[in-house]
Amino acid sequence: MEAIFVNQQAVQLTPDSRVAMPARLNNLGVAFLCLFENTDDVSDLLESISILQRAVRLTPDGHPDMASRLNNLGVSFRHRFERIGDVSDVSEAISVLQRAIQLTPDGHPDMPMWLSNLGNSFQRRFERTGLVRDLVEAISIQRRAVQLTPGGHSDLPMWLNNLGVSLQSRFEHQGDVSDLSEAISNKLRAVQLAPNGHPSMPVWLDNLGISFQKRFQRTGNISDVSEAISIQQRALQITPHGHSDMPICLNNIGNSFQSRLNVQVMSPTCWRPSQTSRRQSGSSPMTTPTCLQS
Repeated sequence: MEAIFVNQQAVQLTPDSRVAMPARLNNLGVAFLCLFENTDDVSDLLESISILQRAVRLTPDGHPDMASRLNNLGVSFRHRFERIGDVSDVSEAISVLQRAIQLTPDGHPDMPMWLSNLGNSFQRRFERTGLVRDLVEAISIQRRAVQLTPGGHSDLPMWLNNLGVSLQSRFEHQGDVSDLSEAISNKLRAVQLAPNGHPSMPVWLDNLGISFQKRFQRTGNISDVSEAISIQQRALQITPHGHSDMPICLNNIGNSFQSRLNVQVMSPTCWRPSQTSRRQSGSSPMTTPTCLQS
């Protein structure tokens, strides 16, 4: 709240004609977006969108910060889609994020983040509409984000997890097991690269376990379901007691144990569990607003 108060004061004391006004509006809009991510109060999100739209309008064509301001606005629209469900918001997010990328030169250090935000927006729209072309676009863009991210970058595990989730979605939609194997490869790399104690590690481990479980369902290879159990046990061990994700973890590992039992005593085709894959959520997960600008 202090950040919002200070940034509001800065905006109120700055005439619209001042060249600093768009940057100060951007900072205020990002502060409201961050507040929304912590409180889930939709009024903060609406305020963020309104302020960021004004920042973009006041930014002159060709300004070097235009792309970052568009990215922040696109992230806010995607959050509103996730909160309210109006598909026009995610379509607007895609349009705004595409414009941000078009304005960004090759080699820009923020390009992978903006690509990931765009790819995840296409994935979100696919989940709502079922249009396969959106899923194909999501995978292509997320692959590019991964390719452009240098090794050792702190966000690389997040990009890899999200690419893996989209590849798994395509497997579930089209049935090509090579997509599932590629999903496993990317999710496994995400887990290997993430430092111990990373707050998203339980989600990434659980997602990886689900992919192994799904490959077992397809191929019947019991080593895959055993690997799923081992990974999901690790996810369960590091999920804090009382965490809201605990029921999901327990459900998923329970289904994996049941799958292995079934293959030991009867045909594995007699039962199919329901498991829940998860992307990173909030500012971690899938979209991250650009840092405040001066």
